[in-house]
Amino acid sequence: MAASVPATPPRDRAEEGILYYIQRYRLMGVDRLPAERVLAEKLGVSRTALRAAIGRLEAAHMLECRHGAGTFICPVKPVNIFEETYSFSDSVRAVGRTPGSRVISARWKKADAGLAERTGLAEGAPVFELCRVRLADGSPVSIETSSINGVLCPDIDRHDFSSEELYAVLDRSYGITVEHGAERISISRANADESNRLGIPKGAPVFFESALEYDAQHTLVEYVKTVINPALYRFASVGGKREVVSEGARAWLNA
Repeated sequence: MAASVPATPPRDRAEEGILYYIQRYRLMGVDRLPAERVLAEKLGVSRTALRAAIGRLEAAHMLECRHGAGTFICPVKPVNIFEETYSFSDSVRAVGRTPGSRVISARWKKADAGLAERTGLAEGAPVFELCRVRLADGSPVSIETSSINGVLCPDIDRHDFSSEELYAVLDRSYGITVEHGAERISISRANADESNRLGIPKGAPVFFESALEYDAQHTLVEYVKTVINPALYRFASVGGKREVVSEGARAWLNA
């Protein structure tokens, strides 16, 4: 006698039904789902199961419930694909949204012992530090602090990074293209300043990403630290062949 196959739990069936409905009708960010009663009938599930499924998708930041207005599709999150050269602006454009930046500070400094150890730069080497809030459709997604190798771009401070993109400036003005890098990602909690700039509660979980970025000659271009609102951004891997990184970067990545 064949073993019976367990039935799909009602909440899971409702969740699958919602996702299929969104795909079938090509709903996008800010589109509204049908009223609860109507959607439950269309999907053939109970309103209890539907509410549970909506709650799960809301927790995953795929749906947003607005009191008195209904349930809406959240805008598609930009994604950083590990095997590709990272560009925040490109990742935002790739999902049909508009990137932007709000400059917090832009200044020259000398590499201290800690930065020199992390990057391989000489202690005292010129570094251009650029700190920005990165935006998607005007909403704050992350706080990004870049320490750029000043030897490669001695007059980079003449650029206005509230309207110019860093990688475009490096390419256009200095012939520098980031070809590969090494990244580390962990979970942290937003401090008071980060919560204020990102519009999230103090202590809320955030992604903390740090990365070393190199050009084709394995010269360090940038060391970057980023605090990211996980509700508005995601990471993915396509399972491709890993890029070649320097021994120093590999040791740093595994530290």
